[in-house]
Amino acid sequence: MVLIVASPAFSQVNPIPAPPTTGGLFGPTRSEAAAHDKLNLFFDVSETFDSALSPEARYRVGRADLQAGGFSTLVVASGDYARLRPRVDVIADAMTAVRYYEGVDQVTPVTHSAGLAVTARLPKRGSLEGSQAFAYSPSYWYQLFPTGPSPAPEPIPPNPDYRIDEVGSYSYDTKMALAFGSPRQFRIAATSEYQHTDFQQATITRPTLTLFQSGAKVSRLVTRNVGLSVGYQYRAGEIGSGSPTKEHRLTIGAEYSRALSTQRRARFRVNLTPTTIEGPASFLMVGIDAVASASDKRFFKLQGDGSVDYEFRPKWRAKGNYSRGLEYLAILRQPVFADGVRAELTGLITRQIDLLASAGYATGSSALYSTATDLKTRTSVIRIRYALRHSYAIYSEYLYYYYDLSGQALLAPGLPKTYEQHAIRAGVMLFVRGMTS
Repeated sequence: MVLIVASPAFSQVNPIPAPPTTGGLFGPTRSEAAAHDKLNLFFDVSETFDSALSPEARYRVGRADLQAGGFSTLVVASGDYARLRPRVDVIADAMTAVRYYEGVDQVTPVTHSAGLAVTARLPKRGSLEGSQAFAYSPSYWYQLFPTGPSPAPEPIPPNPDYRIDEVGSYSYDTKMALAFGSPRQFRIAATSEYQHTDFQQATITRPTLTLFQSGAKVSRLVTRNVGLSVGYQYRAGEIGSGSPTKEHRLTIGAEYSRALSTQRRARFRVNLTPTTIEGPASFLMVGIDAVASASDKRFFKLQGDGSVDYEFRPKWRAKGNYSRGLEYLAILRQPVFADGVRAELTGLITRQIDLLASAGYATGSSALYSTATDLKTRTSVIRIRYALRHSYAIYSEYLYYYYDLSGQALLAPGLPKTYEQHAIRAGVMLFVRGMTS
């Protein structure tokens, strides 16, 4: 995938600290523990060849859109700034991507994002965090692939490779969190989040999406390697102008960390989330395992997620993530129950050559009605990068992306029922450290 800087996210309330990361020659790999001000800039210029689309997909997405096929030039620029002080930390980032289509001789803005996060340290090892993120035309389908542990859904990534059509949208994400205690001992945290998505051409097939969630979590390190946590979360999602779907979620989690050497660790995490779902009057829940009368529209569902992070060799890491739960995607007219899995392998072949390989697969079905088949989507990425200097590198990449709405076509009537894309890319990455003090 193109090199981007993600929107600010809250620190994970994990009882076991994550192991330090290692890198090769390229990028911000040097230690900056004592730095108080940091500014990093990234630039990615690449030439891409996309495979031709099916006639239906070409008609739906438009000839001049990102995924129309053929040669194109993608330019991505991003930056992040951090101001770290004893009492307050301020982190900001921004990203923009534009694409030049050679077949139609046109330059088109693809996606943009920006975010700001502020953390204030309080007495008794407390902290108060707040963040605001914005994205234009992010990639909603990519949300079905789990990417790692999080106390709440992350802002939708603005990855241009997974944008399907030309319809623009604006997404906003606001978060607040208050925590006391130490991740190595006992910690309690309360979080609240508000998300909203608007489409430029709002129609019945592209309604607005509003999601609110709030909750609390208690975590404790019971032994040197084992941590436990318990949390409650209230979640309400509204698509269009209909009544919201409400969730009451109780999460019981465990995390295990084992030292493999002085530099490497293996980490395992699992969360089980029994959930009570209160649907609106039109909420049918046909085909869903429910143990409640139809009169109160209240149903029970077991959700959950898990992850593995294994540093099996020095500078080589394998990750795996799985999630099952109720998802809200702005391009879908109804919430879906989705199962998703994603695996990733990263490592250094030499100090100058690194490898990234990842694959994701997800299935889902409407929470409002049942059909014989689920929607399916999958992706895979392989990238080899060669660092010429600390500040620039060349790379080659292969990307595959596919989805099939099948019997779930009513979820997104404005999209092609099936979509498949192969892309081969070659480009240059530049890294500039603006300041470190």
